[in-house]
Amino acid sequence: VWRRGQEGGGKMQTEGEIRTLSEEEVAPAWALEVSGFPPEEAVSLSKLQYRQREAGELLLGNFINGKLVGFICGTRSIADHFTQRSMEVHESAGTTICIHSVCVDQAWRRRGIALTLLWHFLEVVRYIRPIASRIRLISHQQLLPLYTKAGFTVLGPSTVTHGPDAWYECAMDLN
Repeated sequence: VWRRGQEGGGKMQTEGEIRTLSEEEVAPAWALEVSGFPPEEAVSLSKLQYRQREAGELLLGNFINGKLVGFICGTRSIADHFTQRSMEVHESAGTTICIHSVCVDQAWRRRGIALTLLWHFLEVVRYIRPIASRIRLISHQQLLPLYTKAGFTVLGPSTVTHGPDAWYECAMDLN
């Protein structure tokens, strides 16, 4: 559990916490997913439940005053890059961590929550076993600055197709 005392650039006094999501908290996370992604890109509730069950240590929520305001979700893959298969299955022996979602409630956007979730996720990944070698994610072009600010390198267009818009693969090597 990680806590912070200020949110929103000091404009609002809050108590924040980042921690793994319980089974009961998956549905509120899914509601954020559905409100944050177009229907053809949003994960299904059953897929998010699967990810929580199989890779729960990689599903973190940001809570402010007890309310889920954002989450980040990942799984493991044996592939070196983000692939169509990595979107479907969690491979527990994989050394590639694939980030599938970084979602923040619209009312809480542009306050550093997504970046804080990414940085916290990176710290968690450094300590889980088996040791991860790399982190991969795909992003639309307009969000690439967020991921580069978090330390990712843009590799270029992704081979993954998921919805009508182009995706770009981002990478962070951990070795």
